[in-house]
Amino acid sequence: MNSVKKHFIDKATSSEVLKIVNCLDQASRAGLTVEVVYTALQTIKQSPSISPLLAMQIAVEDWDI
Repeated sequence: MNSVKKHFIDKATSSEVLKIVNCLDQASRAGLTVEVVYTALQTIKQSPSISPLLAMQIAVEDWDI
């Protein structure tokens, strides 16, 4: 197993990952998964120190989900 997969599996049940999954579920129900993920990635690009969770939360809020 490569290190990326191992790291994810080790963290898969962490509260941060579960909150990201919740954001993705919300985006999916609204039919805006691609838009939310893209917005989160743009947010990370603009502010590299931001966490993936915070970027997802901001994106969900930006899309009024």
